[in-house]
Amino acid sequence: MPVSLHRRSRRFTAVGVFAVLALAGVLRFWALGRPGSLVFDEIYYVRDAITQLAHGFPTVWPDDDTLMGLPFTDEPSFAVHPPLGKWVIALGLAVFGDGTGWGWRAGGALVGVATVGLTMVLAWRVSRSTAVSLIAGLVLAVDGVHVVLSRVGLLDGVLTFFVVAGALCMWRDHEWVVDRRAFSRLGPPVLWARPWLIAAAALFGAAAAVKWSGLYPLAAFLLLTAARDTIVRVVAAREARRTLGLTVDLSRHRHASTAVALSRSALQAVATGLIALPTALVVYVTSWAGWICTAGGWGRADGPWPLALWQYHVDMFAWHSTLSAPHPYQAHPLTWPLGLRPTAMYRETLETGLTSVVSPLPNLIVTWGGVAALALLAWWVCRALIHPARIVRHRQLAGAGAYAAAFVVVGYLSGWLPWVLTLSRSAVFQFYAVVLTPFSAIALALVIGVICRRRGTRDEVSGRRIAVGIFLAGAVLLAVLFFPVWAGVPVPEWFWRWHLWLPGWA
Repeated sequence: MPVSLHRRSRRFTAVGVFAVLALAGVLRFWALGRPGSLVFDEIYYVRDAITQLAHGFPTVWPDDDTLMGLPFTDEPSFAVHPPLGKWVIALGLAVFGDGTGWGWRAGGALVGVATVGLTMVLAWRVSRSTAVSLIAGLVLAVDGVHVVLSRVGLLDGVLTFFVVAGALCMWRDHEWVVDRRAFSRLGPPVLWARPWLIAAAALFGAAAAVKWSGLYPLAAFLLLTAARDTIVRVVAAREARRTLGLTVDLSRHRHASTAVALSRSALQAVATGLIALPTALVVYVTSWAGWICTAGGWGRADGPWPLALWQYHVDMFAWHSTLSAPHPYQAHPLTWPLGLRPTAMYRETLETGLTSVVSPLPNLIVTWGGVAALALLAWWVCRALIHPARIVRHRQLAGAGAYAAAFVVVGYLSGWLPWVLTLSRSAVFQFYAVVLTPFSAIALALVIGVICRRRGTRDEVSGRRIAVGIFLAGAVLLAVLFFPVWAGVPVPEWFWRWHLWLPGWA
């Protein structure tokens, strides 16, 4: 590539990244202090963050008033989620104080913008396409669920950040293994030196330290990694036989080499778990340092801290496993991908007659387009499984190959399927699906990238690109139209009602 063209390309990339992050920042920080009272479950997490910042552990508030003027007590509170997400909320409180919504929402908004940036990086790594990267970032920037969960002091937006960061490191581990041909010609019996795997495990441990559901993607990506390692070794064994000309007794050599590859893959899977799981555990336990290093936390005095912490977790698990109280906005996980039952987090009729609403209504172009793209990627993966070698060849990855598609689909399913299979809790909500939004955005960007790269006449290519431009412009336009009801902007009642497009949105 000529130097001038390369510089122009880098300039275009820099401007595109800045524009996407600026849009994400505006949608997440504009009028962040509105409303000035706690909304939905902020009443739990923000108060935990304030008292945790003061004591190192959550303490009890005198009542459930949604205003912030009441003093908290020194009595320990039974918090049912780990502390890391509340420490992120506390960062904003440390800067802006607890007298304004900026204080308890700034940390989440900053993490939300950072998630858009990480999503662009991950999209670029799986596709090596600047256009795919920018489209993924743009789509996530205007996703209604992600915008709202970045604008409220809840834990799920923070969870999403750590999940995407962990997924990015998992992909870097994949690149590290493939680029170094670590498993070529059967490779070493066990590969222990995997720095990106350690980083990924640490980040997924941090995700679990926000909400326990952060363990789901760790388990899913470890299984995917073990499957990938197995395929790499088996394919390498076959290529080694072909290179060495092992054709005299083909059946004997085939079984022997495949058996060796499978046995080493099993050992590698064990080694991968021994690398990742203790790392995640250490990070998770470290997140409890405030509770461990003080004497007044809930259950802290019940024996040595390891036993007390274990008992605390037994009590937390019992609470979550028996939570079955009905809620007017509970949404079955099967409805999450299409956004059929959003959670109305706040609604107030003001003295002016206007209505202020905060509701994570989905951007349907983004949400439904993402589901269609994920279905297409899943079909692509199933087709590629007929020829496993295609999954691992590096050249195939350069255009969003089969493993890239599998990686994105697994990322999405890891945040959704466990909830579908959870029968012990009925009180689950649509906004839990925010952890799915980065993978949905990448899937949509990958499919759009394939559409734009398909060969055809000049008119056909131009027509497809115009259609993609209209599609993305429509997504941005919907974000502009829905932003008032994502951000609590006072609007006429009819304007709010006009946004209730589906029966479950009312």
